Amino acid sequence: MAVIVRLENEMPPVVIPPYSLGPDTPVREVLKAACDFYRQDPAGATLRNAVTGAEIAIDDRALREHGLGDWSLLTLGLAPGKPYRRTSFG
Repeated sequence: MAVIVRLENEMPPVVIPPYSLGPDTPVREVLKAACDFYRQDPAGATLRNAVTGAEIAIDDRALREHGLGDWSLLTLGLAPGKPYRRTSFG
């Protein structure tokens, strides 16, 4: 079980730790894990189904209740005015 998240306008998608995230995980927990991974503030961030583009309500319902299962591909949208800054080494 895992959830794959891509940052809006960035590629490639990444399997987000903890790798135990799955269809029974609350959406709020998935958002927190994605924001922790990309070092973003969850306030104002959104999650969308990467296939359909439909926004997923940030609540305590499980991903399964939003029609998402194992290996779901999600898009993390950032709050306006908070761009993602890549860190490069070398």
